[in-house]
Amino acid sequence: MNIEDLIYLIKPGESEKLEFKEKVVKNIHHEIAAFANSEGGTILVGISDSGKIIGTNVKDAIEKITSSIQSTMPPPRIQTQKISIDGKDILVITVEKGATLCSIGGVVYIRAGTGIRPLSIQEIIMLSSEMGTVHWDEIPMIPKEEAKSEYISWYFEKVEETRGKTISPGDRDRYLRSSGAQKDGKLTNAGILFFTDATQHITSAKIRKVGMSEEGPLWSEEYEGPVWKVIDEAYRSLIRDIKKVDIITGTRRKKIEEYPPRAIREALINAVAHRNYTISADVKVLIYPDRLEIKNPGSLMPGMDIKDPEHIPRNPSLSSLLFDTGYIERFGFGIKMIEEETRTHKYCTVEFKISQGSFTVLFRKNIKAALDEMDHKILKLVQIPAKSGEIAERLDLSKNTILRRINKLEKLGLVEKKGSGPGTRYVVRS
Repeated sequence: MNIEDLIYLIKPGESEKLEFKEKVVKNIHHEIAAFANSEGGTILVGISDSGKIIGTNVKDAIEKITSSIQSTMPPPRIQTQKISIDGKDILVITVEKGATLCSIGGVVYIRAGTGIRPLSIQEIIMLSSEMGTVHWDEIPMIPKEEAKSEYISWYFEKVEETRGKTISPGDRDRYLRSSGAQKDGKLTNAGILFFTDATQHITSAKIRKVGMSEEGPLWSEEYEGPVWKVIDEAYRSLIRDIKKVDIITGTRRKKIEEYPPRAIREALINAVAHRNYTISADVKVLIYPDRLEIKNPGSLMPGMDIKDPEHIPRNPSLSSLLFDTGYIERFGFGIKMIEEETRTHKYCTVEFKISQGSFTVLFRKNIKAALDEMDHKILKLVQIPAKSGEIAERLDLSKNTILRRINKLEKLGLVEKKGSGPGTRYVVRS
C-alpha cells in the first residue's frame, strides 16, 4: 500500500472492513479476531474516529499487537506496514479472513457494521459448519429409540439391494454407528434426517416447491419426512409439472421434457446432501415460465472450485447414508453429471450461482434451439390474433399439424390462446 492508496482508503470513513484507531488499545485483539471471523479487513492505527491523521509510535504498536493476539486461538494471520504522511507514522494492519473461527477466552467475535459483537452458540455452529470446521450432521442429539423402525428396515433393504451388503439384525447398531447415524447411544443429526420425520426436530429440513411469476410467488407445496422420502416425493411432483414439448425433427415428431430429469434429480439430491442445516431456511425449487431454480442454504465449501469440483462434503455422514441407499452414485460427480445431462439435452442450459449464503442450480429453457423454420413462420403470422384454420391455410398444412405446433409454442411460453370454441385465436405472448 502507498500513500495514495492510504488516503483513498481513509476518505470514505470506517466500514465493515475498515477500523480507525488513534492508538493500540487493550482489546485490539478483539477487533482483529472479529475481522478474521468475518471477511477480513484493515485497521489503521494513528487515525482518529473522524479520519484525521494524528500518527502513532509504530514500533510500540506492533509490540503491543503481537503480545495481544497471543491470547487468540488460533492466532489470526495479519500483516503490518508503516506508512508516513507529513512526518506522521501510520500503522496499517491487514487481517486475513480465517479458515477457522478465532476465539478469545472461549468467546467468538464478528464484525457488525463498524463495531464487533460476540456470537451465540447457534451462530458459532452455523459459521463453523459453513467453514467446514464442524460437521453438524455428526452431532448426537436425541435417543436412538426415537428412530422409526420402518425407516431403519427400509434403509437396510436398500443397502442390500444397492450395495449388495446383508447386515444381520445383531449388527445393525454397529453399522449405524460406523455410518455416522448413531453416536453415544443417540441419533446424530444425520440419523434424525434419515430415520425420523425430520421436521419434528429440524424444522427447515424440507423442500418447498414454488410456482413463480417475475412479480413473485403464485403457489407453493412442501415435502416433509425423512430426507430420502422428501427427495423422492419432490422429484415425482416436479416431473409431473415439467411439460413435454413436441419437437419436430425432419419428418419425425417426438416428445421431450423441458428439463433433463436425471439432472434435476441430481440437483435435488445435492441440495439436500450439501446444504447448511444450521441456516433456518428450506431447500427451494422455484418454477418460472422460462427457468427452473433449485436453491439450497449454504454456499460451496471453502476450497471447492465449481469449475473443477471435488468431493468436500459439508455433511459427510448424511452423504454416506445417501450413498448406501443409492441416491449418491459417485462422490464428487454430482455437478459434472448435471452438466453432462444438460449438455446432451439441447433444449436447456444450466448454470451455477454461488453467493455467500446459498447455492443455486439454474436450468434455463433454450427456446431458440427448440424452434425450426415452420415455428418461426407461425410466430410471424400470430403477431395479430389468428385462428388455427387461418394459419393452416396460409402455410398449406393440416389444421392438426398447426395445432400440435401451437401447443408446443404455448408450452414454451411464446404463444397464448384467446377466446374459446369456434372463436379461438392465437397470438404471440406479450
